[in-house]
Formats: sequence, C-alpha cells, structure tokens
Amino acid sequence: MGKIDAAIRTVVYGSIAAAAGVAAFFFLVIAAFLWTQQHYDTIVASGVAAGLFLLVALVALMVLAISRRRAMRAAKAEEEAASASSLPAWLADPATLLMALQIVRSVGLGRLVPLALAAITAFGAANLVKSPARANKRRTEPSESKRAA
Repeated sequence: MGKIDAAIRTVVYGSIAAAAGVAAFFFLVIAAFLWTQQHYDTIVASGVAAGLFLLVALVALMVLAISRRRAMRAAKAEEEAASASSLPAWLADPATLLMALQIVRSVGLGRLVPLALAAITAFGAANLVKSPARANKRRTEPSESKRAA
C-alpha cells in the first residue's frame, strides 16, 4: 500500500509542479510582451513572443531527437546482445531437432560418429583454404586505400 501512495503522491506533486512551471512560463512571456510593447511596438512584441515560443519548440524537438537516438541505440544493443547469446534459429527450431533425432535413430549413433568427424575435418580444411585469401585481402586493402588518398 505504501508504494501505491508514494506513486500517487509523485503523480499529484509532479502535476502541480508542471502546471506551476507552465503558468510561470506564460507569465514570463506576458511580461516580456508588455515590456517590449512599451519600449518598442506591438508588432515587435508579438515577434519576440513568437520567437520565445519557437525557441522552446526547437529545444523540445532537439531533446526528442536525442532521446529517440539513444533509445534506438539501446534497443539495437539489446538486440545484438540477445542475438549473440541465443541459439541460432535453425538450432532452436523444434522441427529441425526432431528431424536430426530421426536421422540419428535411422542411421545409428555408431555410424554417425565417423560421418560427424569427417564433416568437422572438411569444415576445418575449408576454413584453412579460405583464410590465406582473407589474409591477403586484408593486407592489400590498406595499401589500396593509401594510394587512393
């Protein structure tokens, strides 16, 4: 019950503070308008009031853009963290797991172990074949960019 009372008090006092802030801002605008009207002209005073409201709107839009950008970055970081820590989609699919289990049952575990070792060896050999090409590509990229600059 104490948490609900604290939340209600926060909402009520926050609303009062927001309303008082808005009223203070409007009185500030009215005072600036009247002072400018007495010293210059009504048209100039209207321009000053419009400029003040435009300034507030621009500041609010900048804060909104910054907060949206931060929220997008945070969501992107969460998504990357979730995708990095979770299983691949094909491994999490129940149909794939059931199919793999059925293959193991039909072929037999004794026959599947040599096939798995052969597959691992083939993947390792494929990566060894590809890695020198990648290393050569990495070595040539910086020199090409230096020539272009």
